[in-house]
Amino acid sequence: MRTSTFGGSRIALRRALKQPLLNAVARLPDGVQRAMFTPRIRRICIRVPLLRAVYSGCMRRHPIDLQYGTETSGFVDALALQRDPELAAQLSPYMGSQPTIIRRALDTLGDIAGYTFIDIGCGKGRPLIVASEYPFALALGYDISEDLVKIANANGAVMARRFPHRPPIRAVAANVADLAVPSGKVVVFMFNPFGPDLMAALLCKLEEGLASGAIEHLFVVYDNPVCGEVFDRSRFLKRWFAQMLAYDHHELGFGPEVQEGVVIWQSLSGARPDAFADRNRPIATKDSLSATIG
Repeated sequence: MRTSTFGGSRIALRRALKQPLLNAVARLPDGVQRAMFTPRIRRICIRVPLLRAVYSGCMRRHPIDLQYGTETSGFVDALALQRDPELAAQLSPYMGSQPTIIRRALDTLGDIAGYTFIDIGCGKGRPLIVASEYPFALALGYDISEDLVKIANANGAVMARRFPHRPPIRAVAANVADLAVPSGKVVVFMFNPFGPDLMAALLCKLEEGLASGAIEHLFVVYDNPVCGEVFDRSRFLKRWFAQMLAYDHHELGFGPEVQEGVVIWQSLSGARPDAFADRNRPIATKDSLSATIG
């Protein structure tokens, strides 16, 4: 019992220290932050448990925020997203995905004019911003954190002022059980938002829409597909695309990797002819936060 209590205290202390440390790093001058990411310093500091999160790169202000005056950078621990510890245990922490990865994935889909873009676990809305570059009918985000949803909607307002002719951006606070999937043609995007139980519940929602005919055609774009096997088992979906996609050079140091795996499925109803010969490449899950494409 003492060992368990001590272990729990250490975890609680680490969590209590991590966010202030990350916030402090985020306030450092950009030149200092760039120096921290030089290979020699990174090799040393990344071995320190508390400093590992710093090297996710997410605490640096991302170039897309500098470009648009938005706020999508940062790291939010799962317990800050949801206070219920059982539910928090199923969530991934918030960090923004890389715009280049999102664009390269969406570019594989072909004509998506009039589709609704849905970001599951939208956080501060970076994928919604990128999606607004495309001719979607709407860029809609769902997230369990009301605080992050407020930020996503504020970012949407910034984009609407700058680009009034782009598709509207809207974020809604909801958990998977409360999701209302729009009818018609839909593109669902995810950046590893949660674990297999919630992913299965999401798939059930999507399959209900496909079975009823409410969803005419569906693409599921899964960046870092840790729970990809959930969608591979679906009798309503088939693979469209599977590949490792590289960060653009100006995004290096603003995320935890240099490339990420992306797998895309499409619905059998309304299916487009297969376009990618290597779409069935296997997914290798390294841990709950990372997957690669074989």
